[in-house]
Amino acid sequence: MKPPSDPVMQRFAQTNRLKTKIDTDGTLIIPGKLGHIYQYDHQSLGVIVLPRTPRAKHWGYTRRNLLALGFTVAQDGDREGTAVFDPASKEQARAAIRAAGIKRKRQLSPAQVNRQLEWLRASAGRAL
Repeated sequence: MKPPSDPVMQRFAQTNRLKTKIDTDGTLIIPGKLGHIYQYDHQSLGVIVLPRTPRAKHWGYTRRNLLALGFTVAQDGDREGTAVFDPASKEQARAAIRAAGIKRKRQLSPAQVNRQLEWLRASAGRAL
């Protein structure tokens, strides 16, 4: 299966150092512990807040914070929901990443890369 090409989603993931994944139905998502981010339409992204373990007041608290930042609630359930946001807004992007529980990719400095390469070269041939 060919991965979908969602330029808005790919650009959002690159600028925010996020990992992408192809979901079971073939859509490109950014997975997190409390939900995921997906492409809602051509200009907007959506964030699904769906914790694996039920949390009584998590969605209500998250929904209130997202609405204060200008999100539009697309689906509103008892303990889960979906909100739509503009990926160009830094505040909305930060809030969506936090709401879905997404971790950013680790970014190594050149000094850290050199230190790890030296360690690997020095340990070549030894059992780790």
